[in-house]
Amino acid sequence: MEKNEFQQQGGEEWKRAGRQSNIDQHSSGVAYLETVIDNLPVGLFAKDASDSFRFVLWNKKQEEITSIPCEQALGKNDYELFSPDSAKYFRQVDELVIARKRKFEVSEEIIDTPESGEVWLHTIKVPIDDVEGQRTLVVGISEDITEQVHAREQLAALNENLTEANQQLQVTQMQLIQAEKMESVGRLAAGVAHEVKNPLALLLLGVEYLSGGIDPCDPNVEDILTEMREAVERADKIIRGLVDFSSQRQLAMELTQLPDLIEHSLLLVRHELKKGNVEVDACYEEGLPDLQIDCAKFEQVLVNLLINAVHAMEDRVKPKIEIQVSAAKLEGIERDEGLRTAHHLRNGDDVVLLKLKDNGGGISDENLQKIFDPFFTTKATGIGTGLGLPVVRKIVELHNGWIDVKNRLLGGVQITITLKVPKSEAERIDM
Repeated sequence: MEKNEFQQQGGEEWKRAGRQSNIDQHSSGVAYLETVIDNLPVGLFAKDASDSFRFVLWNKKQEEITSIPCEQALGKNDYELFSPDSAKYFRQVDELVIARKRKFEVSEEIIDTPESGEVWLHTIKVPIDDVEGQRTLVVGISEDITEQVHAREQLAALNENLTEANQQLQVTQMQLIQAEKMESVGRLAAGVAHEVKNPLALLLLGVEYLSGGIDPCDPNVEDILTEMREAVERADKIIRGLVDFSSQRQLAMELTQLPDLIEHSLLLVRHELKKGNVEVDACYEEGLPDLQIDCAKFEQVLVNLLINAVHAMEDRVKPKIEIQVSAAKLEGIERDEGLRTAHHLRNGDDVVLLKLKDNGGGISDENLQKIFDPFFTTKATGIGTGLGLPVVRKIVELHNGWIDVKNRLLGGVQITITLKVPKSEAERIDM
């Protein structure tokens, strides 16, 4: 064999050896990564969003949590592994993660497993773009918090026993606290009236003195004008203080689709809905316009109303909440026509109507007149979010809308929230 041929053959062998070495190193790296993933103390899984959210990763801790082997999970989606309710909820969260393109954390979610029964999880999901595979993955990390939840439930049971033992005492205490709250409000109103009355009296005396004519040489004129000016400033300070006390100045408004906000709120109260066996029927009209909404504050409104509806249907065999969102042209408004504020609701305005209905026992005519009164409640001690319908109405009013509550003919309550659609770019910014 000639020298050149020998060198060429030797070079090819070295190339093959190099390629084999790279393959061996790659295989070793993949095996090492799989070992790390399988030994993580938390469940790790991934779904291919472009392929019906089928599982492409399922570590050993995920097997322990769900009692589902990896071989059975890979290539399947939630509907093929879990109950319809759980699968539907998982899919909603996955689609929300893809739509928002950011992390989503579920502090408590529950799954039914064939061996362990109910398992509580704390789950974080993130969207990841797999450029090489040309797909988008939803990667999830789940921590089993079943023991913590059971411990909390046991503690709640102990607290409930103590509560029952002291129930009569608590009822009496709450009645005294309630009376004190109302008395405090009365004292505040009386104090403000008194503080404003004094500056007004000074102004009246000054006007009466000056109404007889102003003598440039009268030394009292300057003192009277000074007192009147100070009286105006004092009254203005008192009124501004009252306004600051009763209102909120700033809102973080942004263009938002109301159905998206409702769906996110439903996810937050999912546990309450499931515990009460409440069916939710949400219907959204297509092509709804964007609204200027402070998402955090309006989410408080939605969560409060949903929780109130759940509590109102505790004795119903088939509790149901109906949610309807539609666009409309406002008609028949008789009030507020004289206002000059640009964003106030008027006849002919384009609005979005949110209707929330339950099939509970409704509200008595007497209580219906009081539901927006501060501190008024028909609930037992310890029930509710603590937000209260007066604050709900205040938040709606801060969005230049209004809220209406009425009983349904067939039982239950209908709550209607009307929100104005911004017309111009300036109105979008200033609202």
